[in-house]
Formats: sequence, structure tokens, C-alpha cells
Amino acid sequence: MTTSHAHTNAVATPLPVENRHLRLSDEAKVSHTQAGRFSVPLDLYEGAAKHTLLRLILTAEEAVDIHGQLGALIADKQGGGAA
Repeated sequence: MTTSHAHTNAVATPLPVENRHLRLSDEAKVSHTQAGRFSVPLDLYEGAAKHTLLRLILTAEEAVDIHGQLGALIADKQGGGAA
């Protein structure tokens, strides 16, 4: 579990979800893992704390699915139908 740096009685307090978010890393270069999956670098931001690099690992099927979903959302936002 991700926690904030504030401690009460030596117990870490989880940061509220609304203060955490993920973004594509500035060095976002999708690569392959040794198992052949896709690795997408993401930065986890927690309030004012420095970001932490995380990797989203996707199978080929998951990558195709997310590609389709994103394409449909982009087409919808631009006022057209999915291609």
C-alpha cells in the first residue's frame, strides 16, 4: 500500500486517493519485458512528494484492448465515430 510521509504513533497514514495520480513518465518509452509483455513507464504523484516511477505491464491482448478504448474515446471527443 502506498503511504504518505506523515506518521502517527509510528504507523504510516495512507494518502487520500484524491491526492494521488499517475501520468506517463517524461521518459515514456514503451518497451518489452523479458517475458514479451509491454512495459509502460508511469510516474506516481502523491501530493507534494516527489514522483515515483512505476511500470504498467500489459500483455499483447491488454495493449490491444486499451488501444481500442482510447481510440474510441478520442473519436468520440472529436465528434466522430470510432474508425
